[in-house]
Amino acid sequence: MEQSVIIVGIFVGAGLLAYVIIPGLVLVWDRVLDHVASTGKKR
Repeated sequence: MEQSVIIVGIFVGAGLLAYVIIPGLVLVWDRVLDHVASTGKKR
């Protein structure tokens, strides 16, 4: 019983981490691409 609870907890924790981290990475990548595009236009 305890083992299944631990496994469920790991899955829930991983899901919450992915739910927080993935949008953050998308936002950072979007800003990086915008910065590269803007510096490319200036030159």
